Amino acid sequence: EAKAEALENHIYMDCMGFGMGCCCLQITFQACNITEGKFLYDQLVPICPIVMALSAGAPIFRGYLVDNDCRWDVIAGSVDCRTPEERSLKPLKENKFAIPKSRYGSVDCYLSSEGEKYNDTPLLYEPEVLKELLDGGVDLPLAKHIAHLFIRDTVSLFSEKIHQDLEKESDHFENIQSTNWQSMRFKP
Repeated sequence: EAKAEALENHIYMDCMGFGMGCCCLQITFQACNITEGKFLYDQLVPICPIVMALSAGAPIFRGYLVDNDCRWDVIAGSVDCRTPEERSLKPLKENKFAIPKSRYGSVDCYLSSEGEKYNDTPLLYEPEVLKELLDGGVDLPLAKHIAHLFIRDTVSLFSEKIHQDLEKESDHFENIQSTNWQSMRFKP
């Protein structure tokens, strides 16, 4: 059946390892406070695609020469767990959002008050999470960023981590945060 549906001149990589097995560079910065962290994040956002282009070096997959030399689309495709509804291939019935891209993608918004004016594309977010964050004193740009992470289900969930004291543990947030792979990740 798979061979019958295979498109000509396409390379099929049938597991997540083809994407996540590609190497990458990860750098962690520590800021002195959240304001400085959001400003630093915003300053580095436009640099990410430039560095990615400069470091592109993956023109061959499964022994075939491909028409690009960047691993980004391969990784994004390998972890794209959106349903047909979430990919806008079918009308929404069971799902809440039509999500425009994989959980592995470019940054969706700027976080600082200085960068907020550059948020010129629609941002999907979980309204209840946004309200809770705003009621808790989180500023609007950061609250929207965090609420945006919650439009997706978690990739994994450990049974011993289901019931937690949310006043003392942050594993539920860390689980969502760590399974949304963007070109830049803000770790509060």
